[in-house]
Amino acid sequence: MTKNATIQSFLYATDRERIVSMVVHMGEQAAQLLESSVSALLDQNAALARRVIEDDDAIDQMEGDVDQECLGSIAMRSPGKEELYFVFAVLKIITDLERIGDQAVNIAEKALKLKPGVDFPRRESLLEMLRVVMSMFRQALEAFRNEDKHMAATLWKRDDEVDSMYAQCYSEFLKDAVAHSVHDDPQSMEIGAVEIWAARHLERAGDHVINIVERVYFMVEGKYFPSKAAREGSPKPKSPRE
Repeated sequence: MTKNATIQSFLYATDRERIVSMVVHMGEQAAQLLESSVSALLDQNAALARRVIEDDDAIDQMEGDVDQECLGSIAMRSPGKEELYFVFAVLKIITDLERIGDQAVNIAEKALKLKPGVDFPRRESLLEMLRVVMSMFRQALEAFRNEDKHMAATLWKRDDEVDSMYAQCYSEFLKDAVAHSVHDDPQSMEIGAVEIWAARHLERAGDHVINIVERVYFMVEGKYFPSKAAREGSPKPKSPRE
């Protein structure tokens, strides 16, 4: 390896280390917002809800900072294929992280609209959904940090887990709606709708986590996960969801 090539390799490694650190930090902040938003909703903590909404601006700023780092790295160097895979994956990942922050804001905004003294019948279901999403989220960040395609693939197999939990919440809500008409107990229907709203945003956050692990796999392998159809014999590739 020539001296210039050695220097260029070192510069790429330095850029990469800095960008990875920024993305992981952004992910940790987005994870905290999501946890806080659910706590604000279930505990009717208006101050915490407002803080979630305010802190989302920092997530947006981090997205811009990482974007500039990636573009700067490309502009200053002559990236090879692996470096381009990395930059492409990072630019997609930070978009998903920003959208997870948006899901947290949506939940927090609902918390500010509730009357005091609300009882959530599906509180434990929402907390379990949050627990699963957060577990997947933290593993996804670890997979990114370590460029661990095997962990990414394992998490991807959990694609339907949070979806099933959301479907269960929705089914329970419909049963309650049939048992108690809006005219008999409108407040219960309103609370049920808020619960489904929150569950939906957690489900969407889970989708973004799955997107992240797909980006990690692409970053390492230079190709997307195979779709279910491809795994069963069809060559059609799976692209990450937007």
